Amino acid sequence: MGLTGSADVTSDKVQDQCESQTNMACFDVVVSGGGPTGLLTAIGIKTECPHLSVAVVEPFQDAKPQKGNLGSAIQSNFDQRCLALSYGSLMLLNHWNIWSKLKANGWPIQSIVTSDRGHIGKTIMRAADYGLHAMGQVASMHNLGLALKQVAVDLEINWFCPDKIDKLSNNNTLLTLTSGQQLTTQLLVVAEGGQSNTRDLLNISSTTSDYQQSAVIANVKVKGGTKKLQSQFDQPNNVAFERFTLNGPIAFLPIGEQEYNVVWTQTPEQAKEVQGLSDEAFCQRLQNEFGLAAGHINQVSKRACYPLSMTRVERLTAANTVLLGNTAHTVHPIAGQGFNLGVRDIGVLVFALKANLSESNEDNKIESILRHYEQNRIEDIDRIVTFTDFLVRMFGLPGRTAAFARTTSLMALQASDFLQQWLALHFMGSHKQFNLGKELNRPLNSSSQKIKERVNG
Repeated sequence: MGLTGSADVTSDKVQDQCESQTNMACFDVVVSGGGPTGLLTAIGIKTECPHLSVAVVEPFQDAKPQKGNLGSAIQSNFDQRCLALSYGSLMLLNHWNIWSKLKANGWPIQSIVTSDRGHIGKTIMRAADYGLHAMGQVASMHNLGLALKQVAVDLEINWFCPDKIDKLSNNNTLLTLTSGQQLTTQLLVVAEGGQSNTRDLLNISSTTSDYQQSAVIANVKVKGGTKKLQSQFDQPNNVAFERFTLNGPIAFLPIGEQEYNVVWTQTPEQAKEVQGLSDEAFCQRLQNEFGLAAGHINQVSKRACYPLSMTRVERLTAANTVLLGNTAHTVHPIAGQGFNLGVRDIGVLVFALKANLSESNEDNKIESILRHYEQNRIEDIDRIVTFTDFLVRMFGLPGRTAAFARTTSLMALQASDFLQQWLALHFMGSHKQFNLGKELNRPLNSSSQKIKERVNG
């Protein structure tokens, strides 16, 4: 066990308990939650700190990777729910040997077009303006999960599955599972998603803002594209769109040749209605709302729907415990930052662990790690939560004054190198938080000549 200094008496007591009882297992780190966030955390810890013992507690049996049985194979993006991986997230996935197993089925985002329906304001960001091949990649949740399992199966990660935490004691270092199994840990990582039972056991309160909106998720195929789009982009199939409407934003993320993952925000009543439409009627309704920027929509996959809200916890840490990912924060999908924000949580935690383990001081290293994590995550989380909440509320306001403000803002963004670089940094998540060398931490190319388009209509 290597996370605490010799002065940590509680850890010694727990170690004695562990050695004297047969129904107790001891670990340096226990991760509660075996979904993408929890599994990525376990992979990161075992990769950067291989001598630490790590366990994952997960209620669903299928989440556990098993050699020779990793679930179904890589599948087409069109049949799956997808997410946008930012540049910063990709660098971390690449560093931990995950992206190499996923990149063949990823699709690059090389340009982002943001517009307001019915108004002239529009802005375009291009990866080439910042010296990058892509600002991010789109991948399916299924394929990401499979890639994570392929990496995790070769690491020494212990699984308690299906199981979940039922009771916490000894300052959260002694965990009792619903099966009766007891675990001791020096660090508990809670990555259970937005509906976290362990967060409740910790008595960590949260505040939630219900946007009274629902997101309809679908994948669509299009035919052709406008001549304007083809004339503006070298790779028109690698363009992502964010279009604001009075009912809510619509995002088109490229997932293949003339294929897009669509996140269509509407009122709950409208979302229920469009889910019940025939495929043809759905495509027509979406076409009317989004326009022809991506082409003529002629095919749609199965649809899914979920309510939208923003949630923040009162604190990110407790005794010997850290919260990350959706357990700590959920944001509106308007800017595609939810999963990427969680990846940055993971990166800060893992490299704080690694840095503290390399130090020879005898202080309680867990306290130092938790303090570092909270200090280095609050600002980024606050910034993204505030920014996405502002976009939701500003672009949902009716009236000419609000429309004028949105148009002016988009035109100002298009004309300002500084504002575009600031927004690009937010989207790509390429902040200097991880010690991964020049590739991840290199600044955006401020010397490159920005292409200043003034696009109307």
